[in-house]
Amino acid sequence: MGTCYWDDLVEGGSLECRPVILTLEEIIEFALKYDPQRFHVDPEFAARSRFQGVIASSLHTLSACTRVIVDAQKDVPILIGYGMLEVTLPNPVYPRDVLAVDARWGDLRRSKSKPEQGLATVRFRGVNQRSETVIESGFKYMIACRASESTLELHKGPHHV
Repeated sequence: MGTCYWDDLVEGGSLECRPVILTLEEIIEFALKYDPQRFHVDPEFAARSRFQGVIASSLHTLSACTRVIVDAQKDVPILIGYGMLEVTLPNPVYPRDVLAVDARWGDLRRSKSKPEQGLATVRFRGVNQRSETVIESGFKYMIACRASESTLELHKGPHHV
C-alpha cells in the first residue's frame, strides 16, 4: 500500500495496533532512567505497596502505546504533532499485562490557511487482558494532503513558472 494522505483518512477509522507487553526488566529499566519511584523499581517495596507488585510508570505506558500507534500509522505523512489530549490512567499496568490499543482517527479538517495540510486527532484507549482500561489519551497531528491542481495553484506565486 502507498502513502495514506489526510484525504484518505476516515472519521472513526481505526489503526491496527499490535499489543503492548512490558516485562519486569523493561519496567524497572525505564523507571530507573525516567521515573524512579519505589513501586516501579523495587520489587520488595512494591509487593508491600497498594499495588502488591511492580507497576509500569505512567510515562512508560504512554510511551509504549505511542510506539504502537506510530507504527500503525505506517505511510501517513505526518508533518508535525502539535498537541496531546489529556491522559487518564485509571488502572495500573503490571509486568506481562497484554494491552490491546484501540486507536481511531477523528476531528478531521483541512487547514484553511494551508490547504495542502489537514488536521487530525488519534484518540486511543489501552485495555488489559482483564478488560480494564489502563490508559486513554490522544495526539493531534498535521498531515500532508494529496497534491491537487487547486492546492498547487494556490501556492504558485509570481516567481513560479
